[in-house]
Amino acid sequence: MELWRWWQLLALLLLLLSSGVASAQTNWPDFMSQLHPGLSQSPVSAVVWSVNIEPPPHDLPAEKAKWSGRWAGWACEHQVCDTKLIVEKVTAQGAHIIYGFASAEVKPLAIRAEANFVGEELQATLRNGSKLAYRMRKEGDVEFLVRTSDGRSAAGVLSKEK
Repeated sequence: MELWRWWQLLALLLLLLSSGVASAQTNWPDFMSQLHPGLSQSPVSAVVWSVNIEPPPHDLPAEKAKWSGRWAGWACEHQVCDTKLIVEKVTAQGAHIIYGFASAEVKPLAIRAEANFVGEELQATLRNGSKLAYRMRKEGDVEFLVRTSDGRSAAGVLSKEK
């Protein structure tokens, strides 16, 4: 193979790696299966704005279409953080999401982001470097993990809002 072709392939690989397309599955904490859905105990609610949720395309596989909608739950030890997820639009590759989070120590935030499917997970990297990971349980609840750029993390469970 000619040298310029190798350079093109290397450049493409670097582009994929830097864009997050070639991500790895999340290293989930062992205690995740012990967490149960419920209401957050946060004195502050995550506030997310009203949006139109686009129905999934009819040809989208069910395992991806089921992500569409609004999710609410808790994170942090003793359920002291409130978290929300809105999946505005879901595609075969990923989703347009809104991530909401709040606690007594973290003022309410709502961030729109692009998420990618990596295996069975929905992952997003926020502008501040925080990494979000969601994975759906068999019964339909969603496990949540956020790792901030300064090394902090929070985990919890969200349930679909009706």
